[in-house]
Amino acid sequence: MASRISQIFSAAGVPWLTERGIDLSLYPIDSVLQQALSPHESEFRSGCSLLVSMCSAGRVEAGVFLLGLLRQYPDDYARLTVIAAALSSFRTVATVNALAEELRRVKGSSSTRGYLRRIIATFGLFPAPLVEERIRELSSDPRVGTRFRQRLRAMVDRNIDRDFDDDFYG
Repeated sequence: MASRISQIFSAAGVPWLTERGIDLSLYPIDSVLQQALSPHESEFRSGCSLLVSMCSAGRVEAGVFLLGLLRQYPDDYARLTVIAAALSSFRTVATVNALAEELRRVKGSSSTRGYLRRIIATFGLFPAPLVEERIRELSSDPRVGTRFRQRLRAMVDRNIDRDFDDDFYG
């Protein structure tokens, strides 16, 4: 029965609809991209959420688009915060570099604090080998605010302690 349903959907031109539900690795991305560019907050958030799911399903182009959104909304810190959170699903060197540049570009203030904290939290979700060197650099970069450098140093110290514990207690 389930394979019959798949055949019907495939024949109807919807190969992304399977007996197990929607296959986001095959789902058309155009409408999702339009949502992520919407001036309406709920559509924007929905688009970003779908891009995260597509990244998780292996759609590299969804992550590349999320990186591009950093440039689309350079001064909209509420949207940038959503994008930085979404980028946690696209764990690449390009993402680490883009978020590092954002930490350098955006000056700390009451309106940017949440965004900058989200960037650091996103770094914390990445594998240490991917972010450790960049975090070390940022923790001593004078273009990054003092409090954020302290947070980054604390991340480095936690990783050093964790590495020591792994080596010592094995």
